[in-house]
Amino acid sequence: MSRHKDSVGAKSVVHRIGLALISARARAVMSIGIVLGLGAVGTLAAWSDTATATSGVFTTGKLDIKLGDAPGVDNDPVAFSTTLANPAIFPGDTVAAGLLVSNASGSVANAYTISVVANNADLGNRLSSSVHTGVPTGNACSGAAVSTVTGLGTSKPFPALNRPLALNQSDQLCISVTMTAGAQPSPALSGKVTYTITATST
Repeated sequence: MSRHKDSVGAKSVVHRIGLALISARARAVMSIGIVLGLGAVGTLAAWSDTATATSGVFTTGKLDIKLGDAPGVDNDPVAFSTTLANPAIFPGDTVAAGLLVSNASGSVANAYTISVVANNADLGNRLSSSVHTGVPTGNACSGAAVSTVTGLGTSKPFPALNRPLALNQSDQLCISVTMTAGAQPSPALSGKVTYTITATST
């Protein structure tokens, strides 16, 4: 009887040890599963945030020069067109007219240059033109000479003329045209002289 009890007791002990080992492995596996599970959940639940910074308004500047007395025009101020003319010009004759260049309509400072050409090359080659500061006195410019071009048959820039023009500033010029010496043309020549003012922002 005692042997039977011992045998049963031994089996019971072995059985319990086995269950304990299985239980320990199960707990270990479950623990690993829990750790992996927490790691996966932590990755999927990462937080994020964004922020923005917006600039102020950008608006392009306006470069706009006007010619003639206020408010001025873009092209061909009447007073200049009618004054700088001579229906019977001879060698040595000079005629002058005032030209006001303004930057009152623009929004940026600029510097401007002037080029000149006659629409009749034969006539233009007999003419010279000068730019002075100030206003005309009779048929001549009395202000300081700025630049002179001789021979207006082809378009030419006035050398060394690069006038700064600040915002809301005007520049009073006097433009003169003189006929140079030469043989009398036959038939009579007729034409116009065009001054092109080109402004560049500064």
